[in-house]
Amino acid sequence: MRSKISSVLSTVMIGALCAWSAPGFAVVVEPAPQDRELARIITRELERRHLAAETLFDSRRPQVGQLILNAFDPSRSLLTEEDLFRFPVDLLPDQIERGSLDSAYRLYNLTLKRQRERGEYWLSLLDSSLSQVDLTDDESLAFRDAQSEWLPNTMALQQLWRQQLENAVINLALANRTPADIEKALRRRFISQLNRLEQTRPTDAFETVVNAYARAYDPHTQYLPPADSETFNINMSLSLQGIGAVLQTEDEFTKVVSIIPGGPAQRDGRIKPADRILSVGQENAELEDVVGWRLDEVVSRIRGAKGSLVKLEIQSGDGDPPRVIEIIRDRVQLEEQSAKKHVLELNEGRDQVGVITVPTFYSDFAARQAGDPNYRSTTRDVARLLSELRAEGVTSLVLDLRNNGGGSLQEAYELFGLFIETGPVVQIRSSGGQTDVRGDRDPEIAWDGPLLVLVNRLSASASEIFAGAVQDYGRGLVVGSQTFGKGTVQALLPMADGQLKLTIAKFYRISGESTQNQGVIPDISFPSPFNSSEIGESALETALPWDQIRPLRYRRLGDIEAVVPPLLARHQARIQIDPNFQVLVARANRAIELSKEDTISLNLEARQAERAANEAWSLTLENTRRTALGLANIESIDALEAAATANRDNPAEDAAVIEGAQILLDAIRLSPRLAETVAGPLPRE
Repeated sequence: MRSKISSVLSTVMIGALCAWSAPGFAVVVEPAPQDRELARIITRELERRHLAAETLFDSRRPQVGQLILNAFDPSRSLLTEEDLFRFPVDLLPDQIERGSLDSAYRLYNLTLKRQRERGEYWLSLLDSSLSQVDLTDDESLAFRDAQSEWLPNTMALQQLWRQQLENAVINLALANRTPADIEKALRRRFISQLNRLEQTRPTDAFETVVNAYARAYDPHTQYLPPADSETFNINMSLSLQGIGAVLQTEDEFTKVVSIIPGGPAQRDGRIKPADRILSVGQENAELEDVVGWRLDEVVSRIRGAKGSLVKLEIQSGDGDPPRVIEIIRDRVQLEEQSAKKHVLELNEGRDQVGVITVPTFYSDFAARQAGDPNYRSTTRDVARLLSELRAEGVTSLVLDLRNNGGGSLQEAYELFGLFIETGPVVQIRSSGGQTDVRGDRDPEIAWDGPLLVLVNRLSASASEIFAGAVQDYGRGLVVGSQTFGKGTVQALLPMADGQLKLTIAKFYRISGESTQNQGVIPDISFPSPFNSSEIGESALETALPWDQIRPLRYRRLGDIEAVVPPLLARHQARIQIDPNFQVLVARANRAIELSKEDTISLNLEARQAERAANEAWSLTLENTRRTALGLANIESIDALEAAATANRDNPAEDAAVIEGAQILLDAIRLSPRLAETVAGPLPRE
């Protein structure tokens, strides 16, 4: 017996609202003469200028063919083993370097043909009233990525496509769409994908091929075409009016890479990294399905005038129901991304700990260059906040760098200069082996008291430089989860058409250790909801490796390592009975557990039961915490989400901040010297 939704769908498919009229030919792209020349120039410049050209690329060159396949078909759902027998992908790097793009374009054209066949197959199932779709059996869809095995032939592809359609139907059903709405949404989605397929441009193939080649050097090296054809990462913040997010294409989906501090998405709080954007709507207009769209087209729908409303249909994962979020477009304001302070009252008011949150390392460069004495920057703002905390009698500080993706390098080492007299902070080594040392030359100290730095997996680049310096000097404790591991420097090289962004240098701590790939390992670790195999530099296939160079001469200010074991023991004892931290642990463990699932049920009732179980789990967890704290229970998942949103920016409700503050207080009790003034000049290299 087929599911209720299948039977109802079968009655509404007849007399479809939209129709696909095939143009009678499949789009075919061919390399232009200028593309061949540009490919030769790009590969030559990479060989001349990239940091890893002499040390790594020769060993990675055999990967180029597979990287191109990954770019063409990242989910292994278009090409087959039979296809690959006909394409000698091992020859592709030589061909691209010679400017011979014909083989790569033929393979690209085959993926276009398969995308067309898949779309027409899905429409044929809709036209036949979904007679082949059964949402009551025990079938599962295996998640597919670049590590999945190639399917043997096109018959196996069709089986996969059928399963993908069933999953699309279930996702819409879980969003409480009516059968008629499901049919309408899917038909529009597939027709839109086919129409856009016919608009494929030769430049799309060129970017895909050349950037796959460049990825063999490292994941941050890429060719950037002129602005009107950007199709990789698009930052909708600062200079653009939108939602304040960095997006990229992954498979058929537009995926959120990161949230920009101070932007509308960050203020709203409901959009997270790794979320997918399924549909976009304007004001009172209907949502427009954007699955399968080009990234620049999706971004053009999300951008808009300041103060206008955009509706986004978001899905966090294959097993999660989509949800619609309304956001008011705005610019990212410097004030909104600036550092902020808060004073925690702990242990029944006996202890006060200052908390400064630094969302990004920013600087108003235009005002600074213009000589404005009141220009804004991270360092200047934090110095002011530190002065205010001192005036309030606060003597210990938590600096929160969680979710801080970096920004100005200069601000990173100048900010650290507020906590020491003078000394080196970071080393930058270029491809020629030359090392540049940056550090603090101002002997003034803004904060000489105890310091703890809070980090997580989304703390990257400049955040890692700051946290690493805190550890190297023994200036304070670093607590949280392993950081992102972005320790490379990129530069833009103008091309005749577009730009080449390539990695030219690497960051190193003053201890000689790189922040690349490994990031900063905290002194005391907190559970993380982020799966390190999915998020972080180490999750990127061709990330440059960790290494180390000669350390600099510097004098450590404290022996933090000696106090870590007793701190860890106290931390473990405290969190066992702390209801707030137990919720943090449980949520992190569950997030990691769910991220490891490699299949999803294609049984509608089973998926509905999974959703109900997840909601019940969340409510039970929260109400267990509330009972332990003597608070009233929450009755619904909507009320739970509303409460989470209301408390999102309140450090007093943040278990990680509170526990970090308790660890800092423990450190002061165990080692009173931490509370003394930092003294003595620091030698510089």
